Amino acid sequence: MRFQAVRDRLRRGIFLSAVCSSALFLAACGGGDDSSGNGGGGVASPPTFTSPDKTSVAENTTGAVYTAKATDAQGSSVAFTITGGTDASAFKLDGAALSFVNPPNYDLPGDANGDNVYEVTLQASNGKANSSLSLLVTVTNDREGIKVTRVATGLVDPVGISSLDSGSSLLIALKANAVVKIDGSTGTITPYYSVTNSVGNPVPGLTLLGMTRAQSFGASKGLYLLTQQGNVASIACAGCWSFFISETLADVSDGTALAIGTGLGGTAYVAIGDAGGTRAQDISGGFGYGKVFQYLVNPDPYAGASVSYFDAKLVGIGVRAPSAIMQFPNSRVGISDRGETTFDELSLTNALLGNNFGWPYFEGTHERSAGGAALTGLVKPSLVIPLGSEKRQSRGIVGGVAYTGDLPGIRNHYVFADKNGRIWSIPLAKFTAGAALKADDLEVRDEDFAPDVGKIDHPVGMAIDAFGVLYILDSDGELFRVESSTVGSIVLAPLPT
Repeated sequence: MRFQAVRDRLRRGIFLSAVCSSALFLAACGGGDDSSGNGGGGVASPPTFTSPDKTSVAENTTGAVYTAKATDAQGSSVAFTITGGTDASAFKLDGAALSFVNPPNYDLPGDANGDNVYEVTLQASNGKANSSLSLLVTVTNDREGIKVTRVATGLVDPVGISSLDSGSSLLIALKANAVVKIDGSTGTITPYYSVTNSVGNPVPGLTLLGMTRAQSFGASKGLYLLTQQGNVASIACAGCWSFFISETLADVSDGTALAIGTGLGGTAYVAIGDAGGTRAQDISGGFGYGKVFQYLVNPDPYAGASVSYFDAKLVGIGVRAPSAIMQFPNSRVGISDRGETTFDELSLTNALLGNNFGWPYFEGTHERSAGGAALTGLVKPSLVIPLGSEKRQSRGIVGGVAYTGDLPGIRNHYVFADKNGRIWSIPLAKFTAGAALKADDLEVRDEDFAPDVGKIDHPVGMAIDAFGVLYILDSDGELFRVESSTVGSIVLAPLPT
């Protein structure tokens, strides 16, 4: 038995010696050297991120927005990659420098949930092991050089605004039959015009609904007014003849919406609504409801059986509750129309005649009644905005302007609003034939247009003076000037007429 035990011990010693002589098991037996620096562990540890998991950057930034940093216990070099995150495609890496593929736009967020917080996952690797960091990049607003100054107050019940085509001079129509002139640079207000009777007194009970300056004869312009007396709305013009001229439009006792503006060829356009939709497509009964007209001054008003100072041309049919008419580049006219329950819309056309804006068959791009797609001359909306109170929802579209001035943040944009003060812009280049832009294309400009004093909360309209400066008129009697926050070294000159 003693001999057997000795023999077993010898055999075990020989086995262990053979095992420990093998290079494959040196570390396990306590021999050899571990170059990984892990105290004999043999497994490389992953790098450790030392850069933060959150950062912020102003919109429009073109360079690096974040620099990734990590330490490695083995002293190995660390490489960074983008491995995930809901907004990974918005970024690119150059070494450790993270930047946006396209400069971020605070007013039109490009992140997945539209909150201007971009989520991206970074990976740090030493070649043997890696670690991840979930990074949040918050984009903050930059007013992009926009400054909004309140220049006037106390305008009682304003209903329209227009440039006088001379310096900073503007005209503002007030509901109580008065048009005032205002210097947009100083806010100075002076009387300009009111509708009077044959003996020069203001017409009793007459109110103004809107105003535009448009072509009268040749290059001359007249002051076109929408007026109401009792239940009857009319179009009138001061300066079209040597005396005041007027023509009845419609009975508006049911609250029919009307809009007036300058359209193709610099001429006056009038749109008459038809909320019920029963007359908007009817062109056989002479109904003006639901229609759009171009108003020209009749050069021979006495040629017919009755005197007619205007030559009214039917431009289009199928509007519901028009709120504005405005000129667009490339010889287009824009008509803003408020929807019933679903959408507001902006329609653009360069056709002088035969336009059908779709109501009541369409509300926005939604076909309410079968047969709408077959309407002759159908003008599909160029922009459709759902009704509601969110950032990109309308509470009643208000007309705007095609801004081509010097402010880089809105240059070559259509700038407009809704009646509760939401302000948007959209690049003019996005308005292409046959394409209906949606709310996702709108840049929300509320923060950019916050004024120094007061609040833009119920806009009536916008206008651009002869210097190219933008103005916004609010229904509570405030007038705001939109200009560059760096004005001082720039000398503005009147635009050519």
